[in-house]
Amino acid sequence: MDNSEEKFDMMLLGLAQKHTGGVIELLDTIFSFLARKTDFYVGAPKETTEQMVMEKFHKYQTLAFEEHEKKKAQYAEMDRRKQERLKKREMEEQRTASEPKIKELTDDEADQLEKNLANGQDAEKTETAAKEQKTEDEENEEDEKNKGKLKPNAENGCDLENYRWTQSLQEVEVQ
Repeated sequence: MDNSEEKFDMMLLGLAQKHTGGVIELLDTIFSFLARKTDFYVGAPKETTEQMVMEKFHKYQTLAFEEHEKKKAQYAEMDRRKQERLKKREMEEQRTASEPKIKELTDDEADQLEKNLANGQDAEKTETAAKEQKTEDEENEEDEKNKGKLKPNAENGCDLENYRWTQSLQEVEVQ
């Protein structure tokens, strides 16, 4: 969609908001305007005007369905990834919970542990740091995906520099 299609969005949105009867009432207003103020209905054969309307209808219906399917696929992919992360986290928690608290070390492992302790590096701290790095990498990956997007606040709106807004199914509040 190019900017020329969007230049009337604010006017049309205003029109749509004033039609409490919804889309049917808006369409009635548009077709009434065409009948009263243009030669749309009488300037060409009936079949031609009807064909023009149906062509535009089908064009934008197809685009709307394609966009809807794209968004649906994106949300499904995001949900799948979230489920994978939760499952990984759950498996990691189960694995660490099932590991024995006391571990018998081989001679080589004991030597390595002594070296690490001598260098001030506790093996557990190293493992914890690795886990934290992995979690941080996952969060950074999420941040990259959501880069440029606004994060919603607790009231399903957004807090911006000069104002904030919240919304529910019935109303929107701007402060």
